[in-house]
This record gives sequence, C-alpha cells and structure tokens, in this order.
Amino acid sequence: MSTGRGDFGVAVVSGKIYVIGGTNGTDKPLSIVEEYNPATNEWTTKRSMPTPRSNLATAVYNGKIYAIGGIDEYGCLGINEMYDPVTDRWETKRAMPTPRADLCANTVNQSIYLIGGETLYSNITNLNEVYNPVDDSWTTKAPLPNAVKGYSSTVVNNKIYIIGGAKQTYSSSSLVRISENQVYNTQTDRWSSEKEFPFAVSWGVAIATTGFMAPQKIYHFGGSSAENHNRTEMFDPTTNSWSNLDSMPILRDRLGVANINDMLYVIGGFNGTNWVNTMEQFKPLRYGLVPPMIQITAPENKTYRDVPLAFTVNRNTHWVGYSIDGETNITIGSQKTLYGLSQGVHRIVIYANDSSGNMGSSNTVYFSVDTEGPIIDIIAPINQATYSSADIELIFTLNEPVSDISYSLNGEEKITLSGNVTLPALPSGGHRLTIYATDEVGNSSEKTVYFSIEQFPFVYVIAVIVIIIIVVATLYLLYKHKSTKAKTASNIKEEPM
Repeated sequence: MSTGRGDFGVAVVSGKIYVIGGTNGTDKPLSIVEEYNPATNEWTTKRSMPTPRSNLATAVYNGKIYAIGGIDEYGCLGINEMYDPVTDRWETKRAMPTPRADLCANTVNQSIYLIGGETLYSNITNLNEVYNPVDDSWTTKAPLPNAVKGYSSTVVNNKIYIIGGAKQTYSSSSLVRISENQVYNTQTDRWSSEKEFPFAVSWGVAIATTGFMAPQKIYHFGGSSAENHNRTEMFDPTTNSWSNLDSMPILRDRLGVANINDMLYVIGGFNGTNWVNTMEQFKPLRYGLVPPMIQITAPENKTYRDVPLAFTVNRNTHWVGYSIDGETNITIGSQKTLYGLSQGVHRIVIYANDSSGNMGSSNTVYFSVDTEGPIIDIIAPINQATYSSADIELIFTLNEPVSDISYSLNGEEKITLSGNVTLPALPSGGHRLTIYATDEVGNSSEKTVYFSIEQFPFVYVIAVIVIIIIVVATLYLLYKHKSTKAKTASNIKEEPM
C-alpha cells in the first residue's frame, strides 16, 4: 500500500482487492481507497470514501462494496456508503440503526450481517443487525450470546463464525480478550459454540477458503493477546478442531485479509510500534490439490423422452465426461441432449479433471426415460358394436397424465377433450372414432374404434300401421256397402207385384 495503516475495511470484487479507510496513527481517520491487482502486482488509488473513518465493516453484494459503521474523531458512526468499482463512485445508503465500530460485516445470500462491536460511550453490544441491499432496509436478528468487539469473523456454509474479541468485565470497564468461537446459523437464527480458539485473542483476522482451489477451512492470522503476535491457526469445521501453521513473517494486529480463488493475502496492520504497508501471500494447505466441483443442473429427478444434460464446473477443466448407469465414460465438451436412452430409470454422474490431474465427480442424479405414448382404453363405444341410439357415450381411461387429449369422428377435425363426454345426434350408419393423447414428455398415441348406429324404424312402422288401418277401413267400407246393397235388393224381391 502507499501508506502504512490498519483498522481498515477489505473487499474483493472481480479478482481485485480494495483496502478502504482505516488509521495510520494520526488523530484523524483515513478516507483513502486503494485497489490491488494480483495479476500485475500493482496498487492503484481510487476515489476516496466520502466519510473518513476507521474500525469500519465492509461487505460485498452484487459487485458493490458496502462500507458500514466505524469511528471518526467524534465517535461511532452508523453511516452506510456503497462503492461501485466499475464506475469508481460512492453512494449513500440507509444508515445502520445503531452506530457501531470494531465489528465485521458478512454477506450471506442477499443479507449483510453486522454483529456486536462498540457503540457510543465505549459500550460493547451484542446486537445483530441485518442489512438488505436489495431494498435498502434493516432488520434485527438473534443477538450475540457474548457481546464482543475487535473479533475476527468469516462465513462457512451460511454460518457466521465470531472468533475471539474483547469484552467488558462485570467488575470494571476494562477489556478482557476471549477465545470463544461463537457461531450463528443464518437459516435458523440460532447461536451455538464451536471449539474455542487456542488462546484469547482480539483484533486478528479470519477468512475461509471456499473449496475452489483449497479445502474449505477457516484461517486466522495475527491479532493481539498479551502482545501482538504472528501466529497462523486453521479451523476445520468438519472436525471442530484447530491446528497451528506457519507464522506470518511480521507480527501484527488490526490487519486485513482477502481471498482470491483461495489464495490468501494478509494486508497492513500494526506491529506494536508502526503501522505497516506490507502485503503477504499465504498458500493454504493442499492448495491446488482440490478436484473441480461439478454440479448437474439437468437432468433432474424427473421423466424425459430426450434427456437434457447440463452442468456447472467451478473452474477450468482439462477433460469432462459422463457415465450413465455405471458404464464407460463418454467425453463431452459442453451441454448436450441425450437421445435414444432405453425406457426406464437411469442414473448419471459427470466427471472432470483439471490440468494437474485432480479428478472430481458430480452428484448422482436419477431420472426416468419414457419413450412410449399413453395407453388409451376406450370403454365406450365398443369396437364393432351396433347401437340403436343416436346419442353415444364416449368413455375412456389413460395410464398416465397427459398434456393434450382430443378425438376425431370419421376423420373430421380434432376436438379437445377434458374427460368423458356424450356424442349427440349421430346419423345412422358406420362411424370411426379416434382418440389422440400426448403425455407430459411429448410421446403421442392414438386408439380407434368402429361402431354403427341402426335406429328402430318408428316412422316406417307407423306408416305401415296407418296403411293397414286405411286398407282395413277401406275393406270394411266396401263390405258395408256391398252388404247394404244386397239387403236392398232382397227387400225389393219380396214386395208383391
């Protein structure tokens, strides 16, 4: 850095380190902002922070740096200023409700947590205030069990670790360093304790490796106990244990630390006599021996006809391949669609190795392939049946959910179905009924039945009856007429001449 300093804020955006504000031992805090580019090993001065301060907290969200709280020559601050590295401009955001200093800021998902620290009149607080940069608002969460300031902090798996720090004693206003390892679960809003730091410490720094190039651990650098020290300690969250590693070249507290692709950079601080401007690089244990991390995003645990294959890898790879059902690996260069898989359940794993030969494997995903259309069972009308009614019930069943179903009568336009229906007023004669169905993955099928309608000839029967009645009536009238005529002739013959 251009000047020795400590108690500053540190942030990383797009592979560059930003050191913001702090103090160099003068009466007034600093507003200087410097950018370090590891690719060129160069420092660049950027636009100064609007409010000079030290002992502030910094966090990054969506490529923007938030500088929150801190202290100036008049006392603790709640100010919240956002810096955009792309435009090199600052913007004031909603202030932290409780002005505080000597605290850390941690980003988890879309929230920035500011825990503990010192308030006005040098009171140490257990407050847990949370800033939402999306809507520029603040909320309060479960308080820190043991109020501290000057602690170190980092995040692993959505849990915030509060390591060491200084607290006030009950008997006096003097400060006592502690070794507690207080852990906040952001998902449950609950606190717990993990293995204590090896000794009481304050004003050190902690940072977590991500698993990108080194195993996921927490590294703690420097700080002060009885005096400033240069110790490096590593915490393993999976075993809940601490290990001592190589010490820093320069002992110091009130320093900063940054992580770029799991390479750690220790910056500035106070060595007990002077404020230093040095930066030292620390290579974590097993750096470069971590395999690539692969995540399958498709297929999911679903049913497909043609199977999409998509995945993410956390860094550059030398080779990528996949295996289905434990068979031989097949090399792939990018996302693709798998065709022609057999009907039934399958499992897939993706493998990748880097240029150093570290081989990683993805999660295993189980999925099903369906290449057969729905089975349609037409219950009515019955195939080859003859019906006397012109109104025909259409009743059918399907063996699986479908996205589309319709029917066609005698080759005419398809009509969408939502369930069983009645086909009204069909004409006499032969008919052809076809049902079409498409399942949720695009497989189609159809089923056809043939039937006839021969209605009872009521009109013909009535006509015949009418004709018979007419004929009978006519014959009867003829009979009556002949009878009357014969009787008349008989009466004439019987009259005397």
